[in-house]
Amino acid sequence: MQKVFSGPPTVSSYVLDAIRELIVDGHYPPGAKLDQRQLANNLRVSLIPLRESLRQLEAEGLVRLSPHRGAFVAELSIDELEEIYLIREVLEEQITQLAVANLSPQDLAQLDALLREMKQATAARDFEKQLEFNRQFHFTIYHAAHRALLLQMITGLWDRSIRYRRLYQQLPGRAQQAFAEHKEIFAACKKGDAIAAGKAVRNNVHQTAAGILAQINKQQLDR
Repeated sequence: MQKVFSGPPTVSSYVLDAIRELIVDGHYPPGAKLDQRQLANNLRVSLIPLRESLRQLEAEGLVRLSPHRGAFVAELSIDELEEIYLIREVLEEQITQLAVANLSPQDLAQLDALLREMKQATAARDFEKQLEFNRQFHFTIYHAAHRALLLQMITGLWDRSIRYRRLYQQLPGRAQQAFAEHKEIFAACKKGDAIAAGKAVRNNVHQTAAGILAQINKQQLDR
């Protein structure tokens, strides 16, 4: 079944966000061809903003445009995965260090509440909720840095990496380990220790990448 969206005030941002969401959520898997006319009909827009959005998504690495063939969802690769997470480690450690001093009591309360939600989702093995609360947790911290460009770069990298994370959902023991890592991040934030919080975030990103790579290698060996 095709998703149908109702458009917000800005057509270009609406189309861009809608297609990005369809790709990130796995509605269109890696390598899938994007039927531009069908997308335009579903989104109730003309082909002009649609094609503009596809060019933007190509720049973000989510879409591949091929002359005379059309638009395709970008394929996944181990090299890209490693590069994305390598960059994420550096940027997210940096933005966390910048953010810690600015975290308000409300921010810390929100992080604490998200930890409890993550614990329940982990116990219930609710993967989608784990991903949702994980993202909210990290970006609650990152927004406090008040670094718009850095935040934009990290957001783009998250959107690209989530496709790998969704594809390799069954990481043995990773959910429990990740929850412990987030407790460590929160403890450092609560103490106001920017260096420790940054290191804890970097470790969390690194361990996630290591788990995904291990799962990819295992699946390749099992074939």
